[in-house]
Amino acid sequence: MRRVLLKGLAVIAAVVMIINIPCLTSAVSAAPNSGAGELVTRLYNYALGRNPDEAGYADWCNQLLYGQINGAEVASGILFSDEYTNLATDNASYVNTLYHVFFNREPDPVGAQVWTTALEQGVGRREIMMGFVNSSEWANVCALSGIYSGSTAEPTVQLEVSEESINFVSNLNRYFSPTSRSTDEIVALATDLTYLRTSCRQIASDFIFSQSFITSARASSPGKTVETFFKAFEGREPLPAEANALCSAMNGNLNLDYLYNYFVNRNNFASRCVNRGLMPGKIVEVNTAGISDSAVRSYFNDAAFVGNSVTAGFPMYFDSVGRGLLGNVSVYARVSYSFLTDMNSMSGYMLQYEDVELQAAELLRLANIRKVFISMGTNDLVSAEADVVSQRYIDYINGIISSNPGIRVFVVSTTPRCDSAQTPGLTNEKIDALNELMSSYCSQNNLDFIDINTPLKNGTDQLYPDYSSDGYVHMNNTGYGVWSSAISSYVRTMLAGERHIYRYQG
Repeated sequence: MRRVLLKGLAVIAAVVMIINIPCLTSAVSAAPNSGAGELVTRLYNYALGRNPDEAGYADWCNQLLYGQINGAEVASGILFSDEYTNLATDNASYVNTLYHVFFNREPDPVGAQVWTTALEQGVGRREIMMGFVNSSEWANVCALSGIYSGSTAEPTVQLEVSEESINFVSNLNRYFSPTSRSTDEIVALATDLTYLRTSCRQIASDFIFSQSFITSARASSPGKTVETFFKAFEGREPLPAEANALCSAMNGNLNLDYLYNYFVNRNNFASRCVNRGLMPGKIVEVNTAGISDSAVRSYFNDAAFVGNSVTAGFPMYFDSVGRGLLGNVSVYARVSYSFLTDMNSMSGYMLQYEDVELQAAELLRLANIRKVFISMGTNDLVSAEADVVSQRYIDYINGIISSNPGIRVFVVSTTPRCDSAQTPGLTNEKIDALNELMSSYCSQNNLDFIDINTPLKNGTDQLYPDYSSDGYVHMNNTGYGVWSSAISSYVRTMLAGERHIYRYQG
């Protein structure tokens, strides 16, 4: 449990002494706060009348300690679960449970009578629970336990600003604050972290996206900035392979959004925070609100779709003016096109550019395409297994990258098929296996993988019938609308994550 102490000059003096100590590698003897486990145990004991099961206990505790959920949400999840509802407790018992769960004490007679009477007069149980949630007493319980309360009330207890909080802020100040913050500013941030008014992820964001660090990073290089992030978040120099992988993922440019998301969403960042009694905060989700439809459409101006007959039908979704959500994207596709026909100039099924049959790699070079969205595999899977086709896919991608330096490759998942007797060698099981292999390959090689397979199935295990034009693999206008929306959503999110991207020449 957190200690209740008066803050004094000794705390501020301590900041001056430890300001340059990297917190993420320092030895900390304090165990994580036990308040989360105590709350979960009280809920199971008093609400459900039993000890928590191992899986449920671990799940609730982890969500509380990592800041993914607050105490009120956990209480609501159990108090309004089917298991508790089926116990059919009376109003007095419900109030008694609330006192033990939220305040960890026996109810006082007067207060208990007031709440019970309100229930008898028709006030809902959720409303009564919120009366407990929004009390200072509950806010104090959570402040001492180191968990978010979900309350509108502020805690009235006075907490010690922990050394771990000060170390965390001081470490970020060391690496991400060229114009170093004052001692008072560090103490203020550490205090907010101790009182759960902010989280570790939020403080990291405030440092990294401050104008002073952005200016400093732009004057540096992507490689040096990557090194700074490793030192700040992991207390070490990056391995050459790690640094090269991150620089490659940023296409040789500086992308602060990418680096921030990469480091604060790593498991070791969250676990280190929790092990020091700090709140990591919720996983960062990219905000797409500021990316306009026109910005998404313009992204496709130098892009192309490459594929077989399924892709060949895609232009039917284009409108006569702006081509819908995907702007002026080019489409190079052909019926019966496959990885094998691409390698065989005598196949009669190669892609065409200005009426000349070419391999995809050469076609993209001549057309000056800088982004390619590939959706392939259907024809190849008819006569081969997923592992064989995935290797063909990889060779195909490598050929494109080799002939088109700097091109951005998007692998669009192989589309599903309807339950049809046509072409029995092509199954959704093989399609799913290929998509899994290619998703893994893209993840390991910093390529983009876009899942359109899942939305096209629409909760089924095959191509949703209402999206199909022939009851087999080909789609109608509605199906292509789903495809288009999935791709534009991916691009919108990607653009949102690149707002803090800075270009370097040479």
